[in-house]
Amino acid sequence: MTLSASYSGATASPKEVGFLWGKTNNPTTEAYVGIGSGTSGSFTKALSSLDAGTTYYYKAYILTSSNEYVYGDVKSFTTSNATVGAGDAAVYAQSWLGGYEVPATSVSLSSSDQQYSGKYCHSTVAEASGSTKACIYNTADSKQRVVTHTFSYNGSVLPTYTMLYDQDKHCALWSAFVMSNTDFPDKNVGRNDSWKADPAIPLSWQPALSGSYDGNYSRGHQVASSDRQTTTDQNKQTFYYSNMTPQNQTFNGGVWGTLENSVQALAVRTTGTDRLYVVTGPVFESGYKTTTDGTGLVCPIPTKYFKCIMKCSFNADGSMKTAQGAGYLFEHAAGATRQTVTIDAVEKLTGFDFFANVPAALQNAAESTITNLF
Repeated sequence: MTLSASYSGATASPKEVGFLWGKTNNPTTEAYVGIGSGTSGSFTKALSSLDAGTTYYYKAYILTSSNEYVYGDVKSFTTSNATVGAGDAAVYAQSWLGGYEVPATSVSLSSSDQQYSGKYCHSTVAEASGSTKACIYNTADSKQRVVTHTFSYNGSVLPTYTMLYDQDKHCALWSAFVMSNTDFPDKNVGRNDSWKADPAIPLSWQPALSGSYDGNYSRGHQVASSDRQTTTDQNKQTFYYSNMTPQNQTFNGGVWGTLENSVQALAVRTTGTDRLYVVTGPVFESGYKTTTDGTGLVCPIPTKYFKCIMKCSFNADGSMKTAQGAGYLFEHAAGATRQTVTIDAVEKLTGFDFFANVPAALQNAAESTITNLF
C-alpha cells in the first residue's frame, strides 16, 4: 500500500513531510518521507508488512519552517484478505525473501516469474565477482528494489546477503544475512578490497566509491568484509558500492567495529542446527547532513545505525524450536556508545518489520525481550 498526500500555501519548504499511521483512528506510527520541496508539493510512502483483512488509518503531516506541525485529515484503507505484498504466498516462500533473516517487503511474486537456482525472482544479473547471479526484486516503490547477492560453495548457490536499496539515499536501508559456522564457515579468505559498482543496482543510484566520501567519512560496510569469509567471491561482494554508507572513521573503527567483532565471534560458535540471523542498516532522522562521492553526488549521512540479531535453534525436522533476539542502536558519532534495546524498539524507529518469516509465537517473544547474546 502506498500513501500519498500533497500540500500548498506554505511560506517556505517544510522541514519534514511524512505520515502517521496505525490500526486506530488516532494513528501514531511515523512514516518519515523526507524534506519538503518548495511551497507546494506532493509526497508518497510505501507501507509493507500489513496484516490481511485489516483497516488502517493514516494522516499526512508537515513540519513548517517555523517548527509547527500541520496535520491532514485522518483517512483509512482496508487490506484484502489475501496475503499482502507477497502475491502468491507459496511462490514468495520459494524465493530468497522467504529466509528467516529477511524483513517484510512489498515484493509481489507469482508462478509466472522466472527462477534462478530454484528461487523465484523478477530478474537476474551476473555477479561482478563469481559465477553466480544476483536476484532482483521490484517493490511497490519505484525508487527501491530488493536484491539478493549469491555465491557458489560446495556445489550450491547460497545467499551472500539481501538488501533493500533506496535511490534517494544512495544506500541500502537494510541488509540481511545468515551466519553459521556450519553453512558459512569462516575460511579466513581475507579482505579483498575489490571495490566496484553493484551490477544489480542502476549506476545512477549508486555513489562512485573508488575512493572515500568527501570529508572524514569512510566507506562504511553494512555487511562487513569479515562477516563473509567463506570464499573469495563471497568476500568481494561486500565491496560493492551499494553495501556502503558514509561513516565517521572513528565510529567505523571503534564501537561499530567492536560490535561486528562480537557478532563474528558468536557466529563461529554457532554450529549444528543453530543459525544466526542478522539485519543491519542506517537511520536518517530529520536534519541529517550530507557529503559527496568522488563525482559530486550528494549522499545523506546517517544519524544512527542499528544491528538486530536473532539466534535460532531448530528441530531435526527443520522446524524452529527457540529464538533469542537483541537490538543494538548507535548514534553516528565518534564518541558513541552502544545501546542494547529490543528489536521492537528498532522496528518502531525504522518502520521495518524484521525477521518477518520467523514463526509469530517465537518472533514476538524474541523481539520484545533483550537477550544478552555477548
